[in-house]
Amino acid sequence: MNRMAGKDKRENSRRKSLRWSMVRRLVFGWFLPLLFMICVVIFLMTRNVLWQVEQAIHSSVEKTVEIMQIQLKDCETASKNASYMAVIAKYYRQYWGVEDRTEFRNSVEEFLRQQYAYDDNCRTAELVVLNEPGSCYYALNESKGGTYQDIRFFNARAREKILKVAKTLDTGTTLVGIEGKIYMVRNLVTAKFVPYAVLALELNQDSMMESYESIRGYADAALYWNGELLVPGRRENDGYSGHDYEYILNLLGDNDAVYEYRSGNYSHACRRLNTYGGTMVVMISLDNGVTYAEMAVMQYFFLILFLFMIPLIVQMMRFFHKKVTVPLGELIVAADAVREGNLGVQIVNEEDNEEFYRMKESFNHMSLQLKNQFDKIYLEEIALRDAKIMAMQSQINPHFLNNTLEIINWEARLNGNEKVSGMIEALSTMLEETMNRKEAQFHSIAEEMAYADAYLYIIARRFGVKFRCEEKIDEKLLQVQVPRLIIQPIVENAVEHGMDITEQGRLELRLFEREDGYLCIEVEDNGHLTKEDKKRIHRILTQDIDLSKEHRVSLGIRNVDQRLKMIYGADCGLFIDGDENRHTVSTILLKMNVPSEQ
Repeated sequence: MNRMAGKDKRENSRRKSLRWSMVRRLVFGWFLPLLFMICVVIFLMTRNVLWQVEQAIHSSVEKTVEIMQIQLKDCETASKNASYMAVIAKYYRQYWGVEDRTEFRNSVEEFLRQQYAYDDNCRTAELVVLNEPGSCYYALNESKGGTYQDIRFFNARAREKILKVAKTLDTGTTLVGIEGKIYMVRNLVTAKFVPYAVLALELNQDSMMESYESIRGYADAALYWNGELLVPGRRENDGYSGHDYEYILNLLGDNDAVYEYRSGNYSHACRRLNTYGGTMVVMISLDNGVTYAEMAVMQYFFLILFLFMIPLIVQMMRFFHKKVTVPLGELIVAADAVREGNLGVQIVNEEDNEEFYRMKESFNHMSLQLKNQFDKIYLEEIALRDAKIMAMQSQINPHFLNNTLEIINWEARLNGNEKVSGMIEALSTMLEETMNRKEAQFHSIAEEMAYADAYLYIIARRFGVKFRCEEKIDEKLLQVQVPRLIIQPIVENAVEHGMDITEQGRLELRLFEREDGYLCIEVEDNGHLTKEDKKRIHRILTQDIDLSKEHRVSLGIRNVDQRLKMIYGADCGLFIDGDENRHTVSTILLKMNVPSEQ
């Protein structure tokens, strides 16, 4: 009884151990790795979203800055019209000596209205005649908010500063910021380039900043000119007041554009632009809730997924206990009986799932199937041995052919037929290379050239004086490792499809290292590359083709190109084109070093 009680205790302990072992595997093998994977995915996706948003913001800011530059350029062109059209200069010469300025004022202001009253980029246009410093001839763009208050501001606050700046301009153009207003200033000069008037265009800030609203998440923007705040922000975003110019300069540093991601409600993008002899800085505030909406959705998704994992784990533990732990315990008891030699033991099979039902059903027949399994294993071992023997025998034929060629070669030499002997040796070299006894994917250029030279030797013997080949090889590169069988297919393609061998076929093979560090192998033949040839080559090298309908040589060059691209990358491969001598040049381009993954 004590022995039975001890056995039952051990069995209970074993079942409990199996259950907790499954729990540990569930937690450490599934839950924790899944949790870690979710965290890694969140981190990577968040970083990717941040990077993509940053790039999109940089691109958007650059485009809006370009639009603003175009607007400024349009304003500059419009200001130049006052000089180039010479209308004001004509009125100046015609009416200036007259005491009554009415006609002069009416003519000048009519011209200003025609030029600037309908320009979307301008609010007002003011003209000051230098001989009459207190004068102000103007035009209002009422559709864009221009009012007489702007003229009063110009006379009271802006005139003196603008005239002071104009003295340093000569015939150039500049921007002047005065208490939140932006003026584009230029001198009007006589034929002798002596300034006689100053034109000031007050720019429409809303029009200039309108393009920034197209930036995704745009909330606000501030514009500085030479450190002066021209367009103030309309709100305070995360402690940034919109007036801290030193903060913006520190943020930019040596860069002209920078994006600052902040974890609060708003992030900032800054852009510095050197133009018109000054520095313009734009500070854009972006609403993170809009800009990073996708990231927030992603985070909420993974949070919900994590919360759903908890009840799933509980259900999985209960399922494994009922459907796995208990049936496995029964199988363990039966397995112990089989281990003691009772091969006829049976398990009561009342499982409601097909997997354990079939497992117990199979276990009930295990004792009867053991002998069959041992017989099956034995037969498989015999079959494997026979397969290895057949594989070894399949290698006999190439070796036999190579040995036979050697015997024929000696017979040719004994009979003094050196030409036949040389061709047999070349053929033997090509056969030896194709057998690849060492099963190496790469070998030296010297070995590759030996194979190509063997082919060229046979071709030379075949065509005699109608074929000439010249090699220009940098001997310092002969030990560089390259993929096997890449030169001979290209040479064969040049012989078969390139040169006109019936008249005089010429081939030149060059091997050198380019200045950019690439290894270059060129095969030049004196054949002319027609448009049809170029289309055929392009189709073979770049398109999906029916391999069964292509010539062996065409498949050879396609194989070389695809192998080189797979090994070295898309910048390497085979390139076939014509040169200035109307010859065809096939260029094999690869890197000097064998990739480490090979």
